[in-house]
Amino acid sequence: MYKFVLLAALIAPAAFAAESQVVEKPLVAQSLESFNLESAKIREQMQPGGLYEHIRSSDKSKVEARMDSMQKILQAHATQADMPQSDKLALFNAQEEVNGILRHNDNNRLVCESRAPVGSHIPVKTCRTYGEIEESRQASVKQLNEMNNLSRTQKSGN
Repeated sequence: MYKFVLLAALIAPAAFAAESQVVEKPLVAQSLESFNLESAKIREQMQPGGLYEHIRSSDKSKVEARMDSMQKILQAHATQADMPQSDKLALFNAQEEVNGILRHNDNNRLVCESRAPVGSHIPVKTCRTYGEIEESRQASVKQLNEMNNLSRTQKSGN
């Protein structure tokens, strides 16, 4: 019995990870044309229902600012070969920052933790996606707010 549970716990995260992949480099600024397509797709994915829908507003602002600066650099030069080294470096750094933020906020990013359940000293590894964790957190906050509002309503009614 225990062997089956342990085997299932080890296989399930691997099967789940193969099913949904995190995009390693969501943005690769090679030309203005490809950049415009990729940045439009990223902006769409940061909207509700998108791959990066749970991105914090501060991170979203950083992504927007970096993509704007990248677009200005790419508009100023026909190709990367025409760019001075300082612009190439600025473009690369902005691209890496955007990719890091997006990878961290990817709904498919698998987050695993090892925790001993109540009443046991044997840790159990559980894995969920970032999207599942954020949806659960938002549902908990919403439920807590509803209970607080109900409590206030009942106190003011007495």
